[in-house]
Amino acid sequence: MPCPPCLFPRARQRGDARVALAITLLLLACGGALTWVWWQRTHADDLASEPAAAGSIVRTEAPPTAPRSIEQLLNEARAAVAAQQLVAPAGQSAFERYLAVLAQQPANPIATDALRELFPFAAEQVGATIRDGQLDEAQRQLDLLARADPANYTLTLLRAQLTEQRQRVLAAAATAPAPALAPTRSPASREMAAATAPSPPGTPAEVPPVTQTAMVTPPAPITVPAATFASVPNVPSTAPVLQRRVEPYYPQAARRSRREGWVEVEFTVQPDGHVDAVKVLQSKPGSVFDLAATTAVQRWVFAPATRNGKPVAVSLRQRLDFRL
Repeated sequence: MPCPPCLFPRARQRGDARVALAITLLLLACGGALTWVWWQRTHADDLASEPAAAGSIVRTEAPPTAPRSIEQLLNEARAAVAAQQLVAPAGQSAFERYLAVLAQQPANPIATDALRELFPFAAEQVGATIRDGQLDEAQRQLDLLARADPANYTLTLLRAQLTEQRQRVLAAAATAPAPALAPTRSPASREMAAATAPSPPGTPAEVPPVTQTAMVTPPAPITVPAATFASVPNVPSTAPVLQRRVEPYYPQAARRSRREGWVEVEFTVQPDGHVDAVKVLQSKPGSVFDLAATTAVQRWVFAPATRNGKPVAVSLRQRLDFRL
């Protein structure tokens, strides 16, 4: 015969306590899990902003720079050509811009035509850099021309000029005498020598240095065969004679648009007959034919002007017309 439940009250109480304990533990576990999730969410930003531990390396990469478009590179190249920056300065020259265009689009006709037309004038600028003694810069410019036209024979000539100029610099450095060292005297000995040195009668204690000023003769008109030049100051007794005249190229853009104009330039004929310091005085239309005119005049060769039988530098002016 089964026993009624009321006869065992302690067993029933132990069963209820176990159920209550299990429910309590379950609730505590759920509460702990919810608390942990809440803490992670609220402190995520703080954990991300904490500095790296000592000795750890934090690497940050700069965002990649978007390459310039072909149109932007062509516009920059045209501006560099207008400023006569064909191969210099580094990173801003027209040749570097056009080569960057060909790197993106190897068959771009505008960049290809521009590099071909500008090559002889860029080579002239490289030659001027060599003559100025800027040998490292000349080497950089030569490498730039080699990227544009590696088979051009002009590069061989320029490399020969650069090698010769380097040999001259080395020879001059080897034969230069060492500077003489002046004997060092103490301040007391200098004061004693100044006190005991006899001074000639009538000579003041201090004589200021005398500056000599050269006399400039009045200018006279200059007439050069094969070209008509305007007279400028510092004219020698015999005028320079043009021996080689290089005609300017016609800019491709002006030829396509059938544009005509003229440029008046001023330049200096050096004692060796080469042209230097070419600058544009005025032009019409502005900046269209300036580069073609100045690069052509830079390649002219003269028999130099002379004064008292010696070659001297003289400034001249010339107007170049561009007609189709």
